[in-house]
Amino acid sequence: MSLELLLVLLVVGLAVGFISGLVGIGGGVLIVPFLYFFYAHPAFSRTSLNADLHTVAAHATSLFIIVPTAALGTWNYARRGLVEWRAVLPVAIISMFAAIAGVRLALVLPPQIVRVAFGLFLITTAVQLFRRPNVVEERPLRLNAAIAGATGVAVGVLSGLMGIGGGAIAGPLLLKLAHLELRKVAATSLAIVGLAALSGAAGYIVSGLHNAAMPPGSLGYIHVTAGLPIMVGSMIAVRLGTKVNQRMNPLGLRVTFAVFFGLMGIYFIAQNLPVVA
Repeated sequence: MSLELLLVLLVVGLAVGFISGLVGIGGGVLIVPFLYFFYAHPAFSRTSLNADLHTVAAHATSLFIIVPTAALGTWNYARRGLVEWRAVLPVAIISMFAAIAGVRLALVLPPQIVRVAFGLFLITTAVQLFRRPNVVEERPLRLNAAIAGATGVAVGVLSGLMGIGGGAIAGPLLLKLAHLELRKVAATSLAIVGLAALSGAAGYIVSGLHNAAMPPGSLGYIHVTAGLPIMVGSMIAVRLGTKVNQRMNPLGLRVTFAVFFGLMGIYFIAQNLPVVA
């Protein structure tokens, strides 16, 4: 790997870590598109990979990067008492099982329709947040079996299916269904993401152990050689993201979440709607 490519991967990792810590995602929404580009341009990446493995390798490697990033971010939040463990434990346990199902779906189904639906959900959530920018609701946590189950399944399946960790959907669901305090959303979401990603990454390792088409430096479908530099950069920057999050006022957090969810929703629809149509 050239020095220039190594630096590019580290910079991508820095961006991933900062965004992960700031809004409580694993960073897959940034990692996966970059890895799509990475594998589609072998002259840039110095990596030759069959086209039919680009998506699977990108998703698997993304989850591999997310696990330690989310763990470090969660630790930083937990030190300040911002992780709502009452929500983390039931949702994460369900999401870990659901992530395995997502991995299996990723190996046999095109995920375009799911991505478009996911994008519409994110945009709807962003609009609702923008409509009430000056209202900060303080409601008791509401987490019954149905809410924990629905959130865990959604996070887990999307994590395994799209390699995004699930934080982009965990945050909105925790806000809308569980009534989680806004200041705890990023912290709690990141904790759930880490466990869901761990399960999904394990599934990709087992599923790809005997696939000889993966490039050197791979573990199952995880391309470790490409993932490690991104992981290092991500772990360096995630603490900064958590610090910025904690210093923002409720209005700033609400607007940040709304902008992020909206942009991600537009991205998913723009990338997948032509294929679905």
